[in-house]
Amino acid sequence: MSLLSMAIRNLMARKVQTALTAAVVLVGIAVTLAVLILSRGVRGGIERASEPFGLLIGSKGSANQLVFNTIFLMDRPLDNLSHAYYEKLAGDDEVQTAVPFALGDQYRGFRIVGTSAGFFDLKGRPADPPYFSLRDGRLFSGPFQAVIGAEVASREGLKVGDRFVSEHGVAASAEPEEHGEHPYEVVGILKPVAAPSDQGIYVSMDSYWISHEHGHEEEGGAADGGQEPSTSAEASSAPGPAVSDEDEAARGVTAVLVKPKSYIGLMKLYQQTNAGKEAQAVLPGQTLAKLFDMLGSGEQALRSIGYVILGMAGLTVCLSLYGSAMERRRSVAILRAIGAGRRHVMAIVLLESSIVMLLGCALGIAGAYGLSAVLSGYIGSRVSIAVTVGFQWSHLGIAGIVLAAGIAAGLIPALAAYRAETARYLAIQ
Repeated sequence: MSLLSMAIRNLMARKVQTALTAAVVLVGIAVTLAVLILSRGVRGGIERASEPFGLLIGSKGSANQLVFNTIFLMDRPLDNLSHAYYEKLAGDDEVQTAVPFALGDQYRGFRIVGTSAGFFDLKGRPADPPYFSLRDGRLFSGPFQAVIGAEVASREGLKVGDRFVSEHGVAASAEPEEHGEHPYEVVGILKPVAAPSDQGIYVSMDSYWISHEHGHEEEGGAADGGQEPSTSAEASSAPGPAVSDEDEAARGVTAVLVKPKSYIGLMKLYQQTNAGKEAQAVLPGQTLAKLFDMLGSGEQALRSIGYVILGMAGLTVCLSLYGSAMERRRSVAILRAIGAGRRHVMAIVLLESSIVMLLGCALGIAGAYGLSAVLSGYIGSRVSIAVTVGFQWSHLGIAGIVLAAGIAAGLIPALAAYRAETARYLAIQ
């Protein structure tokens, strides 16, 4: 019988002890690697989600809140900027594109975003194709036409031509305040981009204003049988007609995404805006860098927990094999008596520790990727951030270090078996 066969038989004779020892190694490897995989995946997903967004301008308040409710469609929106401020910003010589956002309504928990047609022309880099593209239908061309994200269409079963009624507020309520007099018609469905925008419902700015009963003069004309309200694209490209101060305040925008003509213009606008009292300018990259710092602290804490578990796994392997060696002193003595050398006995014990550690490490790697896949799916279902679970050779390196440490821990019981006195334990009855 080979040494490997003997080691396997010894482990099978202690199935529960072997399984528990391998399980400790499995948990340690799985937790540590899952933290590394998910943290890298979340960072990548957040960076991809923020690609088309440049300088954000909103009312004074939390920069984090401005980024989260505009890019990630989370948190409560800040107060509105006046429409006059938006028009002044859009007409600035340094500004190439100014895309408005109006937030405050939702449909079954999915945020409704009032914006302009320029939103769908956004790019990550100037040479890139548009970040958003249609899967079905067309873009909105008038009030109460909606272009929905892929996740909205999938979860709610909406298709082009369907209608729905929006609700006031940013979260679904048991007693919603519905805008039933102005139902939306789905005219387009976006292709999935694995970003929070997949959970957005995009409508014209006029839709947002009219649904809150603060339309401008065109709305009144339509009600009287005159012209239809202008589209948001028209409203954002030309000043609207005279309106009352009350309606002017209500026709505000929650935030504006600005694409300056040059880097110098970007920094000039950033400094001027923050120096003023009406608005703040936020560079999403800076805010996300702070977020990554916070994620890094949590990641380090979880990684430390994983290392503690791995240390416990090594100690468990050592104690398990040492206890096993002490229990089998008589069988070891018999092996020695029938001709097995000290090195053969020591090799059997080392093989046992190697097999346990190899089994635990292999299952740990599989468990890490399985756990990461489950958690990435959960994260994606909540915020539509694509968390990529990718293979990295460094993960095998970590598992290899754990394997080597576990085998080294097996040296203690192996040396105990090596030094066992044959005559003493053969005499035991």
